[in-house]
Amino acid sequence: MKRLILAVITAFLATSVLPVSAATVPQRQRKQERRIERGIRHGKLTPKEQERLHDQQSVIALERAQAKRDGKITHRERADMQHDLNRLSKDIHRKKYNNKKVHYHGYWRPPHHHHHHHNNG
Repeated sequence: MKRLILAVITAFLATSVLPVSAATVPQRQRKQERRIERGIRHGKLTPKEQERLHDQQSVIALERAQAKRDGKITHRERADMQHDLNRLSKDIHRKKYNNKKVHYHGYWRPPHHHHHHHNNG
């Protein structure tokens, strides 16, 4: 019975889901992480947007950990993670290119120390 269900799922995935891209889930996770970091550096992501994107990443990492617990990641689990990564990718793009910009008022950017030298003479 279990084999039959697996065969049905596999057939379903083969017909309904485009072939999973060559990039593995961990590679894609790292890539998304870098995109988020760049968005933060360039002031394109607000702290709230960052938080949301990092939350989504945590969910994907958790899914992956759970999937690996039984020793192997099934097609279904991999497809779910790829789907979530696709959604995250779109969200990163949307959040980076919406009109919410971070205008630095000295918050969360490392403070610049200006040394004022007073002439005592």
